[in-house]
Amino acid sequence: MDAACSSRFGVRARLSVGGRHARDRSSFGRRSRCGERPLTGAAGLIGQRALIGLAVASGLLAGVLYYAGAQRSPVIVAARDLDATHPLTADDLATASLPPDAVPAGSVADVSAALGKIPRAPLWRGQVVLAAGLTEDAAAFHTGLALPRGMRAVALPMGAAQAVGGALVPGARVDVLAVPVGGRAPAGRATELLAQAAIVLDVRADTGAPYGGSIAKSPTTYATDRIGSVVIAIDAADEIKFADRIATSTFILTLVGSR
Repeated sequence: MDAACSSRFGVRARLSVGGRHARDRSSFGRRSRCGERPLTGAAGLIGQRALIGLAVASGLLAGVLYYAGAQRSPVIVAARDLDATHPLTADDLATASLPPDAVPAGSVADVSAALGKIPRAPLWRGQVVLAAGLTEDAAAFHTGLALPRGMRAVALPMGAAQAVGGALVPGARVDVLAVPVGGRAPAGRATELLAQAAIVLDVRADTGAPYGGSIAKSPTTYATDRIGSVVIAIDAADEIKFADRIATSTFILTLVGSR
């Protein structure tokens, strides 16, 4: 075998030109039948195919991730700040696109589903409109809070100093203290606790408008607003007492902590 290989190699050597045999069309790295050098071309080809496959897989993965990230779902949002007293019109609403995982449950996806409905609470510009947040009936107050069944709403005149320094917001719970005014209240009347944990339905400015309602329109006007009254819910049985105390007392509200 060695002799045959040597003889054959000799023939190839004599017939080669420039170091390569005329019939040897492959590049160096190819293994001869006599075993003089290892086969490397096949391994290189396999490696190239593996790299190509990896590149294709990476491209597909990148495409999938881009497609998932580019997906958007339409949602209806408030086109401007809205109160809870008027039916929604087309000018009140706008369409926004959000990633699917950012869309709140129960959000409205079509304008027609919200037209004519009334928000249960005020909506800020850009806020997503929820189906559960819409109703057919107008709220009694611009805050969207409803008067509990069987109760009455009463406005207590007071300034910011008597209303927790003006820090009250609708929905808060307060205790109501009545301090008798000398010369108007009966002699001997002491300070009374008229209500406990009463819900604040609204806070009104001294002009009768919603307190702070002008901030979106004019910050300067908002800075000059002063609290004029606080609307609370009371039991029907307390109507007469509150009517009398409004004429003869000043009121102080104390904030009740969350339970």
